[in-house]
Amino acid sequence: MNKQLRVPRELTYVLGMLCLPFAVSLMTKANLGLSMIAAPTYIISEKITFLTYGQTEYIAQGLVLLVMCLVVGKFKWTYLTSYVTAVIYGTILDGFLFLMRGLELNALWMRVIAFLIGMVVTSLGVALFMNTYLAPAAWDYFVRTVVEEKHLDLRKFKLCYDFFFLIVSVALTLLLFQKFIGITWGTLVIAAVNGNLIAFFDRQMKKHFDFYDLFPKLAAKF
Repeated sequence: MNKQLRVPRELTYVLGMLCLPFAVSLMTKANLGLSMIAAPTYIISEKITFLTYGQTEYIAQGLVLLVMCLVVGKFKWTYLTSYVTAVIYGTILDGFLFLMRGLELNALWMRVIAFLIGMVVTSLGVALFMNTYLAPAAWDYFVRTVVEEKHLDLRKFKLCYDFFFLIVSVALTLLLFQKFIGITWGTLVIAAVNGNLIAFFDRQMKKHFDFYDLFPKLAAKF
């Protein structure tokens, strides 16, 4: 049996926080479609030009956390840590977009490669967040919290959740631009394979890594 490498859960949070905004930035540059969750804020940021993509992200995620509190009927201080994650995520996202501002993806094959890399790294980032106790961004935290508090079926709720954001994305792009922005065939590809990719990375991590808490007293509060 292969010996597992011990990895602190706090490190998986940091790595996930780097993977997700990098992947979204790359897919934004590829312009072949974003996930149903990432698309609405991108569409809004393209219309409201004084807001960056990252700023739009953490404003929207703040609203999602507010809705979450109303749905579950309570508030915990740990909910705020998800907003901290959202702000950090949005700031890093804007940073990556700034660094990639000169990246030219003129050929279709270049855009496809960038899109595929972004899609894979996105799944890796989500899998990393699944192996840390620190709160993920509000999009995922909403699902996890509502399912746990209301004792719902995760698969069914996530399906409805994604479909809702698909409708919101389509409505926003048609209302604000009268054409499709951020939603293309790539969005459907992400929806079709993202779950399987996340599950694959999660299995591999649990197989090869032994996750532990550097700060167990802090972990116990989450």
